[in-house]
Amino acid sequence: MDLESIIPDTYEKTVYDINYLKLYENGIRCAVFDVDCTILPFDDRKVPDKLVMLFDYIKDVGIMPGLCSSGSFKRVKPVGEALCVNFVSNARKPFNGNFRLIKDNLFNGEAEPSNTMMVGDSLYLDMIFAQRLGLYKVMVDAIPGGDKMKTWANDFVQTSVYSFLPKGKFKLGEYYRGIKG
Repeated sequence: MDLESIIPDTYEKTVYDINYLKLYENGIRCAVFDVDCTILPFDDRKVPDKLVMLFDYIKDVGIMPGLCSSGSFKRVKPVGEALCVNFVSNARKPFNGNFRLIKDNLFNGEAEPSNTMMVGDSLYLDMIFAQRLGLYKVMVDAIPGGDKMKTWANDFVQTSVYSFLPKGKFKLGEYYRGIKG
């Protein structure tokens, strides 16, 4: 795999900074969200009202959101229920590269790679997963908090992946919007 292919198409600070209306105008109809460190701190099940309002807004724009997490059913179910969206748990990202998993379980067969985006905080999990499925890749900074050891391990692996990217192609903290975003 060419590492340049995992560079996000759009990079924003948080899920609240993403221009969902612009993405809709450019053909995005389905949004796959990672859970841990993307929409909530690691292992946090408490869904803030602000996040519920964001997901309601995304739906109002015309984009169907869904959750895809490698976390357990016990972890992901309460988040999906609070946000009133379909979810996939134990997804084994990035190893599972089957678009059917997303299309059938999250979007009732209404998704295609060309109209679907992946929103995540990790190059080596979320962006590789999105690249394998042919999705528009949106990356956000990881939300701090939760299990410190797991967060440290995630940061270590993430930093290692950055070191293999072509120089000048991607830098943490330098936000940008791609063609669709």
